[in-house]
Amino acid sequence: MLNERRVLATTLLGMLCGFISWAICTQGMGLDVLWAHGVLLVLVNCLMGFTIGISSLRYHWMAHGALIGGLFGLVLALFTHSQGLGFWWPLVLGPVFGFVVELGATIVFRASMDAW
Repeated sequence: MLNERRVLATTLLGMLCGFISWAICTQGMGLDVLWAHGVLLVLVNCLMGFTIGISSLRYHWMAHGALIGGLFGLVLALFTHSQGLGFWWPLVLGPVFGFVVELGATIVFRASMDAW
């Protein structure tokens, strides 16, 4: 059974990480990011949060968030590299954002993982 509060919290935290990623690209690195690419950054991170929320892998919560974030960071890195937005920043920030989403869900919102 899914924990609805956990899924909602991780999805919203993923969306927040997506907006932070968009801001890092435009403000921090000074890249000219198209609106569609920015929306894609937000949606990929939102999907990462949703995947963390519904996942029931039996890992410690820190490794769980970093692993799923790393997988989504790799996919995002391949996209951003093909669009001229850089390769390393999503590869590094993916596990960091995954960890932050899992930290927020598990510790702050106290929505633990429902493992089978």
